[in-house]
Amino acid sequence: MAILSLTRLRLHSWRAYPGFIVWVLGSILQSLRCDGLLGLMLLRDRHNAFWTLTLWRDQKAMQTFRNQGSHGQAMRRLTQWCDESAAAHWSLDEAELQQAREPDWAALQQSLMRDGHFAPLPLASLHQREHWIPAPALGRGRLIRLR
Repeated sequence: MAILSLTRLRLHSWRAYPGFIVWVLGSILQSLRCDGLLGLMLLRDRHNAFWTLTLWRDQKAMQTFRNQGSHGQAMRRLTQWCDESAAAHWSLDEAELQQAREPDWAALQQSLMRDGHFAPLPLASLHQREHWIPAPALGRGRLIRLR
C-alpha cells in the first residue's frame, strides 16, 4: 500500500532560516533520488510554517528516506530550529493515492491535529503544547510540486 507522509514545522526565529534551508535543500535532493518516491509537495504558509506532503510506494521506502542522509540529520536538529513540529503518515489505497495528488490542505490540517505526533520541543509554542495547528494560509507561489 502507498503511504502519505505529512509534516509541518514552524521555525522559532528568523535566525534559524539559513541552517534550516540548507538542510531542506539537501533533503529535497535526497528524496528525489529515493526509490519509491511517488510525489513531493512543499508548502510555506503565511504563518511561516513549512508543510511537506510526500507519497511513497510503501512504508519501507518512506522509513528509509526518513531515517537516513540529509533528512535523518535534519530531524536531529528540529529541537534547535522549531517551536512547532507535527508529523503523521497514513496508508492509501489506489483511489486515495490519486486524490492525494490534489490535496485538500484544510482536511490534512485536521487529520494532522487528530493523528499527528507532536514532537517535544524545548521552545514549544502554545499551539504546540496544546496540539493545535492553524489551517494553512495559502498564497500564490507558496506551493511547490516537485514530483
